[in-house]
Amino acid sequence: GERLDRDFILRLAVAGRDRIATSLILTPDPGDDPDEGTFTLTLVPPDGEGKPRPRDVVLVLDRSGSMHGWKIVAARRAAARIVDTLTGTDRFAVLCFDNVVERPPDLPDGLAEATDRNRFRAVEWLARTDARGGTEMLAPLEQAAGLLAGAAEPVAERDRVLVVVTDGQVGNEDQILERIGSRLTGIRVHVVG
Repeated sequence: GERLDRDFILRLAVAGRDRIATSLILTPDPGDDPDEGTFTLTLVPPDGEGKPRPRDVVLVLDRSGSMHGWKIVAARRAAARIVDTLTGTDRFAVLCFDNVVERPPDLPDGLAEATDRNRFRAVEWLARTDARGGTEMLAPLEQAAGLLAGAAEPVAERDRVLVVVTDGQVGNEDQILERIGSRLTGIRVHVVG
Protein backbone atom coordinates (compact mmCIF):
# COMPACT_ATOMS: atom_id res chain seq x y z
CA GLY A 1 0.00 0.00 0.00
CA GLU A 2 2.96 2.35 -0.19
CA ARG A 3 3.76 4.76 -3.01
CA LEU A 4 6.77 3.87 -5.13
CA ASP A 5 8.48 7.22 -4.65
CA ARG A 6 11.87 6.02 -3.43
CA ASP A 7 14.49 3.33 -4.06
CA PHE A 8 13.71 -0.18 -2.91
CA ILE A 9 15.61 -3.44 -2.56
CA LEU A 10 14.21 -6.61 -4.06
CA ARG A 11 15.63 -9.90 -2.78
CA LEU A 12 14.55 -13.21 -4.21
CA ALA A 13 15.73 -16.78 -4.01
CA VAL A 14 17.04 -18.30 -7.22
CA ALA A 15 17.03 -22.06 -7.73
CA GLY A 16 19.87 -23.76 -9.57
CA ARG A 17 22.44 -20.97 -9.25
CA ASP A 18 25.02 -23.11 -11.04
CA ARG A 19 22.79 -23.14 -14.16
CA ILE A 20 22.23 -19.38 -14.41
CA ALA A 21 24.40 -17.17 -16.61
CA THR A 22 25.14 -13.82 -14.99
CA SER A 23 26.61 -10.57 -16.15
CA LEU A 24 27.68 -7.69 -13.94
CA ILE A 25 28.90 -4.39 -15.36
CA LEU A 26 30.27 -1.74 -13.00
CA THR A 27 30.90 1.81 -14.22
CA PRO A 28 32.39 4.44 -11.91
CA ASP A 29 30.56 7.75 -11.95
CA PRO A 30 32.61 10.77 -13.00
CA GLY A 31 33.61 12.79 -9.98
CA ASP A 32 35.74 12.78 -6.86
CA ASP A 33 34.37 9.68 -5.11
CA PRO A 34 35.63 6.43 -6.70
CA ASP A 35 33.13 4.42 -4.64
CA GLU A 36 30.16 5.97 -6.44
CA GLY A 37 29.00 4.32 -9.63
CA THR A 38 26.33 2.64 -11.69
CA PHE A 39 25.83 -1.05 -12.26
CA THR A 40 23.83 -3.37 -14.47
CA LEU A 41 23.15 -6.91 -13.29
CA THR A 42 21.64 -9.44 -15.67
CA LEU A 43 20.47 -12.87 -14.59
CA VAL A 44 19.62 -15.24 -17.40
CA PRO A 45 17.85 -18.45 -16.42
CA PRO A 46 18.50 -21.61 -18.39
CA ASP A 47 16.38 -22.35 -21.44
CA GLY A 48 12.97 -23.69 -20.55
CA GLU A 49 12.22 -27.26 -21.35
CA GLY A 50 9.30 -27.93 -23.62
CA LYS A 51 7.12 -25.60 -25.62
CA PRO A 52 6.03 -22.19 -24.30
CA ARG A 53 2.49 -22.00 -23.03
CA PRO A 54 -0.11 -20.21 -25.13
CA ARG A 55 -0.90 -16.67 -24.03
CA ASP A 56 -3.96 -14.50 -23.71
CA VAL A 57 -2.69 -10.94 -24.23
CA VAL A 58 -4.62 -7.71 -23.87
CA LEU A 59 -2.79 -4.65 -25.13
CA VAL A 60 -4.00 -1.29 -23.76
CA LEU A 61 -2.71 1.75 -25.66
CA ASP A 62 -2.98 5.29 -24.29
CA ARG A 63 -3.90 7.66 -27.11
CA SER A 64 -4.81 10.64 -24.97
CA GLY A 65 -3.79 14.19 -25.88
CA SER A 66 -0.58 14.00 -23.82
CA MET A 67 0.63 11.30 -26.24
CA HIS A 68 0.68 13.78 -29.17
CA GLY A 69 3.72 13.85 -31.46
CA TRP A 70 6.62 11.43 -31.13
CA LYS A 71 5.03 9.66 -28.14
CA ILE A 72 2.09 8.25 -30.11
CA VAL A 73 4.40 7.23 -32.95
CA ALA A 74 6.66 5.33 -30.53
CA ALA A 75 3.64 3.86 -28.71
CA ARG A 76 2.06 2.62 -31.97
CA ARG A 77 5.36 1.03 -32.99
CA ALA A 78 5.77 -0.69 -29.64
CA ALA A 79 2.18 -1.93 -29.70
CA ALA A 80 2.52 -3.24 -33.26
CA ARG A 81 5.71 -5.10 -32.39
CA ILE A 82 4.02 -6.71 -29.42
CA VAL A 83 1.15 -7.87 -31.64
CA ASP A 84 3.69 -9.20 -34.16
CA THR A 85 5.30 -11.41 -31.48
CA LEU A 86 2.10 -13.39 -30.98
CA THR A 87 1.92 -16.93 -32.32
CA GLY A 88 -0.92 -19.01 -33.69
CA THR A 89 -1.59 -20.53 -30.26
CA ASP A 90 -2.11 -17.10 -28.64
CA ARG A 91 -5.24 -14.98 -28.34
CA PHE A 92 -5.32 -11.22 -28.00
CA ALA A 93 -7.29 -7.99 -27.82
CA VAL A 94 -6.27 -4.38 -28.43
CA LEU A 95 -7.88 -1.49 -26.55
CA CYS A 96 -7.04 2.14 -27.32
CA PHE A 97 -8.24 4.76 -24.87
CA ASP A 98 -8.51 8.43 -24.16
CA ASN A 99 -11.85 9.43 -22.62
CA VAL A 100 -13.44 6.58 -24.64
CA VAL A 101 -12.26 3.01 -25.26
CA GLU A 102 -12.14 1.64 -28.80
CA ARG A 103 -11.18 -1.70 -30.34
CA PRO A 104 -10.27 -2.65 -33.90
CA PRO A 105 -13.63 -3.01 -35.67
CA ASP A 106 -12.54 -6.00 -37.77
CA LEU A 107 -11.72 -8.15 -34.74
CA PRO A 108 -14.29 -10.14 -32.78
CA ASP A 109 -15.45 -9.14 -29.30
CA GLY A 110 -13.47 -10.88 -26.62
CA LEU A 111 -10.09 -12.38 -27.37
CA ALA A 112 -9.26 -12.95 -31.04
CA GLU A 113 -7.14 -15.82 -32.28
CA ALA A 114 -3.67 -14.53 -33.20
CA THR A 115 -3.90 -15.55 -36.83
CA ASP A 116 -1.87 -13.69 -39.44
CA ARG A 117 -5.06 -12.00 -40.63
CA ASN A 118 -6.14 -10.82 -37.16
CA ARG A 119 -2.67 -9.60 -36.27
CA PHE A 120 -2.47 -7.69 -39.58
CA ARG A 121 -5.87 -6.07 -38.94
CA ALA A 122 -4.78 -5.01 -35.44
CA VAL A 123 -1.48 -3.55 -36.64
CA GLU A 124 -3.20 -1.76 -39.52
CA TRP A 125 -5.73 -0.21 -37.11
CA LEU A 126 -2.97 0.77 -34.66
CA ALA A 127 -1.14 2.58 -37.49
CA ARG A 128 -4.18 4.87 -37.92
CA THR A 129 -4.55 5.60 -34.21
CA ASP A 130 -3.77 9.18 -33.24
CA ALA A 131 -3.59 11.11 -29.97
CA ARG A 132 -6.70 12.96 -28.81
CA GLY A 133 -8.96 13.49 -25.80
CA GLY A 134 -8.45 13.15 -22.06
CA THR A 135 -6.85 10.36 -20.06
CA GLU A 136 -9.33 8.00 -18.41
CA MET A 137 -7.40 4.82 -17.67
CA LEU A 138 -9.72 2.99 -15.28
CA ALA A 139 -12.33 1.86 -17.84
CA PRO A 140 -9.87 0.24 -20.30
CA LEU A 141 -8.02 -1.51 -17.48
CA GLU A 142 -11.31 -2.86 -16.12
CA GLN A 143 -12.22 -4.09 -19.61
CA ALA A 144 -8.79 -5.70 -20.02
CA ALA A 145 -9.01 -7.47 -16.66
CA GLY A 146 -12.51 -8.66 -17.59
CA LEU A 147 -11.31 -10.05 -20.92
CA LEU A 148 -8.49 -11.94 -19.24
CA ALA A 149 -10.65 -13.20 -16.38
CA GLY A 150 -13.40 -14.31 -18.75
CA ALA A 151 -11.18 -16.51 -20.92
CA ALA A 152 -12.85 -19.85 -21.66
CA GLU A 153 -9.89 -22.15 -20.97
CA PRO A 154 -8.64 -22.87 -17.45
CA VAL A 155 -6.05 -20.38 -16.24
CA ALA A 156 -3.51 -23.19 -15.74
CA GLU A 157 -3.47 -23.83 -19.50
CA ARG A 158 -2.65 -20.28 -20.66
CA ASP A 159 -0.54 -17.35 -19.50
CA ARG A 160 -2.60 -14.19 -19.04
CA VAL A 161 -0.78 -10.97 -19.90
CA LEU A 162 -1.83 -7.31 -19.72
CA VAL A 163 0.42 -4.82 -21.53
CA VAL A 164 -0.16 -1.10 -20.98
CA VAL A 165 1.55 1.39 -23.33
CA THR A 166 1.34 4.90 -21.86
CA ASP A 167 3.25 8.04 -20.98
CA GLY A 168 1.96 7.61 -17.42
CA GLN A 169 0.33 11.02 -17.17
CA VAL A 170 -2.65 10.01 -15.06
CA GLY A 171 -3.73 11.41 -11.75
CA ASN A 172 -5.84 8.70 -10.11
CA GLU A 173 -3.37 5.84 -9.65
CA ASP A 174 -4.67 5.09 -6.14
CA GLN A 175 -8.25 4.73 -7.38
CA ILE A 176 -7.16 2.55 -10.29
CA LEU A 177 -5.15 0.21 -8.05
CA GLU A 178 -7.95 0.04 -5.49
CA ARG A 179 -10.56 -0.84 -8.13
CA ILE A 180 -8.66 -3.37 -10.22
CA GLY A 181 -5.77 -4.55 -8.03
CA SER A 182 -7.55 -7.67 -6.80
CA ARG A 183 -8.77 -8.49 -10.33
CA LEU A 184 -5.17 -8.77 -11.56
CA THR A 185 -4.38 -11.89 -9.54
CA GLY A 186 -2.67 -14.39 -11.84
CA ILE A 187 -2.22 -11.80 -14.61
CA ARG A 188 1.23 -10.61 -15.64
CA VAL A 189 1.19 -6.83 -16.05
CA HIS A 190 3.79 -5.07 -18.18
CA VAL A 191 3.93 -1.30 -18.61
CA VAL A 192 5.76 0.22 -21.55
CA GLY A 193 6.42 3.91 -21.05
